[in-house]
Amino acid sequence: MNKLITVMQNFICTVPERLELVRRNTPKVAEVWGDCEFIINYNHTENLHEIHSIYKDNFPHLKFYNNLEPDWGLVTRALLNEVKTPYVLYINEDQELYLSKQDWDDIVQETLIDKDVDYILMNHIEKYNTETFAKGYFPNPEDQASQIVIRNWGQYPSPGYEEGKNVWFYKGKFAPHKRISSEAVYRTKWFTDLVQEFLEKGDDCQHDIPWRKKMIPNFYEGYYDFDNGMARFPDLKCAMAKNNISKQWDEVKQNRIWYTEEEERKIKGL
Repeated sequence: MNKLITVMQNFICTVPERLELVRRNTPKVAEVWGDCEFIINYNHTENLHEIHSIYKDNFPHLKFYNNLEPDWGLVTRALLNEVKTPYVLYINEDQELYLSKQDWDDIVQETLIDKDVDYILMNHIEKYNTETFAKGYFPNPEDQASQIVIRNWGQYPSPGYEEGKNVWFYKGKFAPHKRISSEAVYRTKWFTDLVQEFLEKGDDCQHDIPWRKKMIPNFYEGYYDFDNGMARFPDLKCAMAKNNISKQWDEVKQNRIWYTEEEERKIKGL
């Protein structure tokens, strides 16, 4: 079993199209990460048995839970207590992979082993791994989000990325993304600290968070945004793949169903 990385998920899947994605995508995920321990919480009762069966058939090192607490932070923090590896890959079930196991092993060797990286971005890679960002520029530097990042940089352009064979390296200070994405490879201790702080201080956050819903990771990502995001960790050693190794499947959103008050009551059994 992989002694370096544990894969962790905390999700629901109640939309037929997304269940079909899990059926189709999970064997591919197992080809790449099947030697890792998978620590999974399925946060619903609908489709529970099929999801469990799919995961059990594909991941030999599986811990599968059905904690129905509608609180992403609390459940994720509990799952982190199970992690024994120095790194954890938190990834959603809707990330489709476009790489081989050898591709992934090469990335791990270059980042975690050779460079002792703290954080590997795993979402919206296709947005940030372009030559424009690599050279320290934004394609649209005048828009509001770009301006916030440029202000955090304190200069424009930034120094850009350091080029590796399979990845781009960058420091937290000059991250092109202001948020800390939940979908990433984290140093386990750091991710644990982040989730713990979010649990203690998330409700008191003063900046705008579009989704203040405790059952979704969007709240966590919204908390670690603006000056409280990547800019808080200027020396963080970060990396992202040079190739588009994954992409979020978003043809049908789970969110639009899950975030209703009716669904919250259903989860809680009310």
